[in-house]
Amino acid sequence: MKKLYTIILLALISFWNAIYLTIAAFKFRAWEYEKLICDINDKLSCSSLFSFDFAWIFWIPFPEIAMIVYPLITIIALLGIFKKCKKSFEIMFGLWIWWMLFNSYIIYNEFLLWIFCPSCLVCSASITTIAILSFIWIKNKT
Repeated sequence: MKKLYTIILLALISFWNAIYLTIAAFKFRAWEYEKLICDINDKLSCSSLFSFDFAWIFWIPFPEIAMIVYPLITIIALLGIFKKCKKSFEIMFGLWIWWMLFNSYIIYNEFLLWIFCPSCLVCSASITTIAILSFIWIKNKT
C-alpha cells in the first residue's frame, strides 16, 4: 500500500512539473521569454529545448503529453488503493515501458545537442522509480 501512495506522490509532483513546463513552452512559442527555475546555464536549460522541433510533437510541447500520463498513473494507483483494480502495478509498468520509449526520444535529442532539461530529468527519475516500485510489487506477488 505504501508503494501506491509513493507512486501517487511522484505522479503528482511530475504532473505539476509538466504543467509548469507546458506553460513555459507555450510562452516561449509566443515569444514571451522568461527565465525558468530550471534554467541553470547554457547546457542545463529547459527553455533552450523549446526552440527545437523535437520538443514539439504534433504541434504540442512534449510536457503536455506528460499531463495525460501522470494523472492516468494517479488514477490507476487510486484504483489499486481502493481495490478496484487488481492489476494496477502491471498496468503502471506497461505505461512505464511506453513512457520511457517516448522519453528516450527526448533524452536522445538532448544528448545530441548536449542541452539537458533538469525538470525532464527529474520526471525521468520519477517514472523510473514508479516502474521499479511496480516491478518489485509484481515480483513479490509471484
